[in-house]
Amino acid sequence: MTKAVALLLDDPGNRYQQLLAREARAGAARSGVALLDAEFAGGSSWTQVESVNRLLRETRPDGVLIMLAGAHWTRAPFERLVKAGVAVVLLNRIPDWVDELRREHAAALVAGVTPRQDAVGEIQAAQALRLARPGSFAILVTGDAASPAAIARKHAFLGGVGGRLDVHELDGRWSAKGAEKAFGEWFRVGAERDRLPGLVVCQNDAMADGARSVLLRQAATSGRRELERVPLVGCDGLEEEGQAMVTRGALAATVIMPPTTPPALEILRRYWEAGDRSGTTFLDARSHPALEELGPR
Repeated sequence: MTKAVALLLDDPGNRYQQLLAREARAGAARSGVALLDAEFAGGSSWTQVESVNRLLRETRPDGVLIMLAGAHWTRAPFERLVKAGVAVVLLNRIPDWVDELRREHAAALVAGVTPRQDAVGEIQAAQALRLARPGSFAILVTGDAASPAAIARKHAFLGGVGGRLDVHELDGRWSAKGAEKAFGEWFRVGAERDRLPGLVVCQNDAMADGARSVLLRQAATSGRRELERVPLVGCDGLEEEGQAMVTRGALAATVIMPPTTPPALEILRRYWEAGDRSGTTFLDARSHPALEELGPR
């Protein structure tokens, strides 16, 4: 009997999540799984909880792939899935309570697939040290400040630069609009707004695009043309987004993030065919261009 799998994601405008949906459709077609239409919560954990409740009431799929939305991630809705016999694989954002849920429901599948978020921060730190002179003023644009992924990347980045750069943080909330707003406010009222950044590091390419728009606009309105030449670093590294931005010179570098839906579908397959129960699978990201191509400072 064909297994049905639901896909719950967060931001419909995020190109990396669009990639996850495309990869899930392709993987489901190859493996004979019936993939339900992807549902996006639009940044709202409550909307996602409603999606979970509707699945339990109406569809009752065999498995669910979930990228948690918003910042308020309680375990209760996902425990209801597990108790109903639905196999759960969390994507990218792995909450603290997942290990506890896994222990309490040892016969069920409660798995996770995520890039190594701390390694992403380490890669961006290595990129930054090759692109900016020691002591340079650098701006780090993070995702949602409450997001474990953003926190892990930030801590690893700051540990990687080790005080060799003077880092100022802005919260870009994972979006181009969020980065534009944060950067625009900094240029209006930031205590260090007159300093020239030697580098801007963003935790995704969408925020890098938003930051670049503000830099170009500020250069035009203030006459500070040097702002046009500030190098930017992004993350996600999709071929049509981050990699293309590097090619045309809009980014100095990005980090290519591996898609998590193909290995998540493989975890479901092994569970249904052989009863294998995975924990959390960690995937490696990589620098684009390669670090050696950026060259040491």
